[in-house]
Amino acid sequence: MKSEIKKHIRQLLCDYKKIEKQLKKYEDMLLYPQSSFSLYFEEKSSEKISLNQIAFHKHFLNTVENVLSDATSDVRDIFLSKYKNGYPRKKNEIVAYETYLNVSTVKRRDSEFLEELARQLGWLEV
Repeated sequence: MKSEIKKHIRQLLCDYKKIEKQLKKYEDMLLYPQSSFSLYFEEKSSEKISLNQIAFHKHFLNTVENVLSDATSDVRDIFLSKYKNGYPRKKNEIVAYETYLNVSTVKRRDSEFLEELARQLGWLEV
């Protein structure tokens, strides 16, 4: 897998909580249109997002959830430590310490996780 693809997937994973929050906000806007009008203008958001981006983010979150549901507990722990509750440049040594795993196991499982995500998203080169 190309390093650019890994880097892009890692960045999306690091934005996981932000993407979840955005999608929840848009869902609420669709479900409760009366209150969403005032909320939209109260936030004064300068972020613009297209329907394609919303669809991709939803697809990405679903793909991550599917991969995690089939993954081992090690992979789920690494995901929580490194991506969902972590920060983009978190060292594997810190993740290993937090998850009680070996550093080489963290590297291997993380790489397998990224590769499976890329495969399910259709981003692996043939």
